[in-house]
Amino acid sequence: MKNHQTAFTITLILLAGLCLVGAFLSASLGVVFWRLRASAPAQVAPSSSTATRSLPPTMGVALSHTPTLTQSIPITVTLSTTASLTISPTTAASTPVIPILPPTITSSPTFAPIALDASCIPLNRPSTTAQVLRVIDGVTIEVSADHQIYQVSYIGVGLLEYEQDAVVWIRAKEKNEALVEGKQVRLVQDRSDVDGSGKRPRYVLAGGVFVNLEMIRSGYAISVSAPPDLSCDTLFTEAQQQAILAERGLWAPAATATRTLIPLPSATAATTGAMVITGVSKRGTLWQEPEEFVEFRNDTEDSIQLRGWTLRDRENHVFVFPSFVLGPGQYCRVYTNEYHPTSCGFSYYSPSPIWNNDGDCAYLKDPYDQLIDTFCYD
Repeated sequence: MKNHQTAFTITLILLAGLCLVGAFLSASLGVVFWRLRASAPAQVAPSSSTATRSLPPTMGVALSHTPTLTQSIPITVTLSTTASLTISPTTAASTPVIPILPPTITSSPTFAPIALDASCIPLNRPSTTAQVLRVIDGVTIEVSADHQIYQVSYIGVGLLEYEQDAVVWIRAKEKNEALVEGKQVRLVQDRSDVDGSGKRPRYVLAGGVFVNLEMIRSGYAISVSAPPDLSCDTLFTEAQQQAILAERGLWAPAATATRTLIPLPSATAATTGAMVITGVSKRGTLWQEPEEFVEFRNDTEDSIQLRGWTLRDRENHVFVFPSFVLGPGQYCRVYTNEYHPTSCGFSYYSPSPIWNNDGDCAYLKDPYDQLIDTFCYD
C-alpha cells in the first residue's frame, strides 16, 4: 500500500512538471510569433538603411586632437527574409580638424625693442634705426641714418650750467658715451622734425635703455621742456626730482672730475706766467681734426695753475679755464665743440663756429685779467 502511494505521488509531480514545461514553451512560441509579425514589413522586400554609432578609440578610428571625444562613422544595416542581421561599416567621410592656435602678439610698428620706461613715447610716430658716429656732449650725438649724417638732440633733456668749471659737462658727456657710443640706436620723433639749430630732436633708445630718461634719472642732465615735444615732460620732471633727492651724479654733494689724463692741481703752482698761443685751427685738418681749436704752451720752467684764466676772440666768446695745472713745456688745446682728454679736455661745447675763417684774434689772460699773449691771423 505504501509503495502504491509513493508511485502515485511521483506520477503527480511528473505531470505537474510537464504542465509547467508546456506553459513555458507556449509562452516562448508566442513571443517569437509576435516578433516575427512585427518585423513582417522588412521581410517583404530586402532594404538597407544607414545609421551611425559611436566607436571607441580601440577600433582604430582617427580621433581629433581632443582624446576624450569619439567619432561617428556611418554603417549599413541590412535585414533579410531569414531574419538575419548584417552590419557593415561604410567608408567614413573625412571630417576636417581645425587646429586651435594661440593668439598672435604683434609688436608695435614704431619700434621693436622698446625700453621698459618708454611708455610715454607716442606710438606710430616716425622712427628710424641709426648708427652713433660720435657723442658731441651730454645731450647731442651725431648719427648715420637713411644714408645721411646729422646731429640729434635729446628731447626734453638739457645740461647743467657751469660757471668756471666745465667738469659737469665733461661728466655728462662721459655718461652719454657709456650709453650710446658706437651703438645702434632707435630714434623716435615726437612733433618736431628739425629744430632752429638744424638738429633733429628725438627720443633715443639704445639696447632697451631710454637714453633721454636715463641721462636725467642718473643725475647727469636736467629736464627741459621743449614745446611742442611734450609727451614725456611729466616723466622727465619726476625723474629729475628723484635724482636730486637721491643725490645722484652731478647732484652729489661733492662731485669730482672723472678725467684720468689731467694732472691734479698743485697748491705750489704759479697762478700766472709766460703762456704762448702756438696756433688757431679755424677749420681743422680733415683727416685728423674735424673741429676748431686753439693750441697753447706753458713757456716757463714752472707749473702754472690755469684756474681762472680766460681765452677770448674778437666777438668776446669767453672760455674760463677750470682748475688745471699745466707743467713746463706742456701743450693744451681748447676745442670749439669736442672733448679730447689727451689734449687736456678743454672745450667751449659750442655747436656754432667761434673762430672766423676770414681773420680773428685769440686773447689769453691770466686770473688777474692781464693779457699774457695774443695770436691774430688773416
